[in-house]
Amino acid sequence: MKEITLIETQTQGKDLSTITIPNNIHFIRHFLNTKCRRSNYTSTAYETDIKEFFSVNNIEDISINDIRRITIFDVENYINNLVDIGRASTTIHRKISSLSSLYKWLMRYQDNTMDVAIIKYNPFANMKDVKPTLSYDETEFLTRDEAAEMLKNIKTDTIVGLRNKAIISLALNTAIRKSEIINIKLRDITTILGFDVIRVTRKRNKKDVVKINGYVKNLVFKYIRESGRDFERDKEDYLFKGHSTNRYQCKDKLNPATINKIMANYYSKNYMKKKLKVHGLRHSAITIAIQKGATLDKVQAFAGHESANTTARYIHSVNKLQDNAGDLIDVFE
Repeated sequence: MKEITLIETQTQGKDLSTITIPNNIHFIRHFLNTKCRRSNYTSTAYETDIKEFFSVNNIEDISINDIRRITIFDVENYINNLVDIGRASTTIHRKISSLSSLYKWLMRYQDNTMDVAIIKYNPFANMKDVKPTLSYDETEFLTRDEAAEMLKNIKTDTIVGLRNKAIISLALNTAIRKSEIINIKLRDITTILGFDVIRVTRKRNKKDVVKINGYVKNLVFKYIRESGRDFERDKEDYLFKGHSTNRYQCKDKLNPATINKIMANYYSKNYMKKKLKVHGLRHSAITIAIQKGATLDKVQAFAGHESANTTARYIHSVNKLQDNAGDLIDVFE
């Protein structure tokens, strides 16, 4: 099949059910490869959101005409439906952001000589008044005592148990994200100025280091030894891996969905009604740090937030509980 570009498709006046780009890749697949090339996890999340909105099983089933047919009214109905079924505000914002990114990307492809565009506007933009207000109170988290109790009950007599305790401990110690956890390699574990640290890749490919305490370091090092690996020989190995029944047989890096299953398993074992995922551990770590007196700038650096406004939301959520005006009302016997 001849390679055709997005612009060539339009200037030839063709109304195709699908459009292709060099190497005959479907246009949305090319978007995912381009937009999310630094993170497979982000690519998967975007793909899931796009397929859900267009009600398809495969990205390749979406045509450019499907893209064009979407109106602001469709988007408003979609958001209202998500609210009605109880989706969290953060989830709704993420889904709209994924879809808006696709439309913004398509709007870049224009022919300046002929004033031809693939699409002319983004129906997912300017939805501020329709989207629910972001609420960080929706994210469930563990208290300091709950976190300590859960860690105490994780058995480490198997390689899987040891790995799981290392993951949960690392998440609570550093507040790093799920994508940051699964992409750690052995070579990323090092020391700087005498401090034990792990190099991580944040959002937008930003490089950072996180400090780990002695407890977490010992767990991580024990897991590496028990999985039969060596820092120098296996430096390109991902730190956390899937394991078969063979104690020393490691698969590729851990699947993101597996980590959420790990969390759910330990929460249920500890009789917790909270439905936490890895982000819940991140939220827990940030909240505990704030309760212990960490300042805004320290928490921002700890969490890797690009904006202090994001950090301030966490602090506000804690402060309104710790210093609540209702506590001053003394009419109750």
